[in-house]
Amino acid sequence: MEPTSKRARHGKATTATTKTTASLKEPPLTADMTTFAARTLFSIPELAEIIGRFLNVRDQLHLSMTNRLLHQTLSPLFWSSLDLFNKPQAERLLQSPDAHLVLGRNFYRIQELKVQTSTLVYLINSMIRHPEDLPMTATTTTLATTTSFSESTPTPLPESPLPNPLTVTLPRLTRLTSLEFKTEQIPDGDNSVKDAYPEISVMPRLTWLLHLNSSLTQIRVSGCRVRSPFDAHLFIQALPSLTSLRDLELNFRMSAVRWEVVIELLFFCLPVSVENVSLCPSKLEDGIPPSLGLPPLPGGGQDTELAGLLGARRALGRRYGPLERLRRLQIEFVLETFSPPLWNHDGFRSISADLAQAVVQHCPRLRGLNSCGQASNDIIDALPQQSLETIANRSRHCEPKEMALCLQAISRSQYASLREVRIEECRHVRGSAVQAILWTCAALETLVIKGRPCVATRLKHLVEKDWVCTRLKTLEITVDLRQVRVPAVSLATMPAVYDATWTMLRRFYRQIGALTEIEVLNLGIRSKEMQYLDENGQERVAIVDKPKSKKRQARSQGEEDDSWSADDDTSEYETARTKGSVVASNADATFPGLLSLGDECTRRAGYLNCLAGLTKLRELRGHVQVTTSETLRTVGLRELEWMLEHWPKLEVAELVPVVKTIQSKPRRPLPGDKLPPHIVWLQQQRPDIHIKKDSS
Repeated sequence: MEPTSKRARHGKATTATTKTTASLKEPPLTADMTTFAARTLFSIPELAEIIGRFLNVRDQLHLSMTNRLLHQTLSPLFWSSLDLFNKPQAERLLQSPDAHLVLGRNFYRIQELKVQTSTLVYLINSMIRHPEDLPMTATTTTLATTTSFSESTPTPLPESPLPNPLTVTLPRLTRLTSLEFKTEQIPDGDNSVKDAYPEISVMPRLTWLLHLNSSLTQIRVSGCRVRSPFDAHLFIQALPSLTSLRDLELNFRMSAVRWEVVIELLFFCLPVSVENVSLCPSKLEDGIPPSLGLPPLPGGGQDTELAGLLGARRALGRRYGPLERLRRLQIEFVLETFSPPLWNHDGFRSISADLAQAVVQHCPRLRGLNSCGQASNDIIDALPQQSLETIANRSRHCEPKEMALCLQAISRSQYASLREVRIEECRHVRGSAVQAILWTCAALETLVIKGRPCVATRLKHLVEKDWVCTRLKTLEITVDLRQVRVPAVSLATMPAVYDATWTMLRRFYRQIGALTEIEVLNLGIRSKEMQYLDENGQERVAIVDKPKSKKRQARSQGEEDDSWSADDDTSEYETARTKGSVVASNADATFPGLLSLGDECTRRAGYLNCLAGLTKLRELRGHVQVTTSETLRTVGLRELEWMLEHWPKLEVAELVPVVKTIQSKPRRPLPGDKLPPHIVWLQQQRPDIHIKKDSS
């Protein structure tokens, strides 16, 4: 009985253990799934969707494969964001047939999109080729076959940079809330990069996406090239329709449009919903590759102030309310040119110093100043060395002393970076200031010094020392010859000037001839007397005197007057050209011997050979007429043949003045106003060259 009792007891223990183990096992899976809180949570689609937003892609994928309900709930979350920045991953997604099918079924679910150049073109081409957009005559086949177009079907867009073994048909992408684009780049050696697809115009495709997705709340564009004003017009026109936009971050590369023009139009087209704006342009130095053969813009200029494309600003300014929600505005590197006020009172010195510090601190990309007053001097002193590129002045209120100090300050601290000096309105420019620019600024490309009626630089100041600015492409300057009236002795066929003046003229002509990069040369003449001699060394006749201004104070003997201006001498001298009925308006002035090759037989000097190195010359302007009393006898067919041979790019040569009446008004040429035969020959050989001086 004992064994039996032991077996019985053992059986009872086994039964108890089995019951205990059974009680610890998971209950069977029921349909209502109400046993555990986790299953209860994930059985509710709304809660599963909320939790799924905080999971990574791998966890979402595993969770969606648990059961059908979770798959239906989490699939939209899995496709709500499409990141195509990773090129290998993008290629796998867009080249796999199975991936195409899945992408096509879930394409409408995408709300956040990150694309580069190649993937953007691929997706846009796929949406454009969607069967719903094809004509009724076109027949479509399965996804893996090519679509056949009828003859009336427009030519399809070019293939995208990515390999396209399949014909992808995708629906329109219209539910985007976030769009991020960056230009695709590849290594270019020496730790530098370049555009992978510089020939692709991205902006039209990008703006098409903006028009399709008016619910966008966030836009980030990095490195997109603005290739033309038309690109800027497209993007600016798309902004007002984004009524839900909150964050806008743009980093454009400007190659054809001035950023200050774009920034103004862009700001006034922002929707009122915007909260954060960041605008960071960068200048594209290389521009558009010439190998693309793109057509030139209307008007011949790349900038054109967006004229003709952007149209009137009212047409684009669609925001009729303030940006009340704007909390953050970041505009980097916008101010490149600044026009400081012309303060000439000592009470403004403290304000000028504070202004200079503020400009240097907040405008790190300042490259130009548009005035030459005390404020400009303070800014130049505060700027980092070799950072300024342009200096200009267009105000007659600028004092000559301040102008000289400004130019001298630039020559000391900005001599290696200065590329343009443009003084268009000033009563007088001191010769020492011009010397400081010519002797130090080796990178100078444009030098324009002019004013009304005339601002001249003395010849002696221009030739005291060799110029270092041999890279000049544009030179416009008026020279004060200080020619005196003495009879000619040995040079019977040339204007009579002192031997010292001839020496300075020869040095000046050689300086001009050393400017081998010059393209525009505009040389004017101004003399205080304005009474030139004829070929016989005698004063010209038919001089009309007008009432002179008040006399200046007497100077001590030997003192040079370097502060006179054209305002001090209001007399005008006009010489008869043809039978005393028509007179010239520039006192019949030309640079002695400049346009002549000389004559050894008569010992007549000529200096045209000094300009043989100006092979890039396009425009020759100023006092270079061949119809004066000197040049009619010293410039002939031989000189014009020389010009055509040595200046092959010549487009403008103001060899003939505009015919004017006694009242200095232009009139139509008369039968008696015949051109010299060699000028007629020049017109026949090169009819494309403009030979008449502007009426201004």
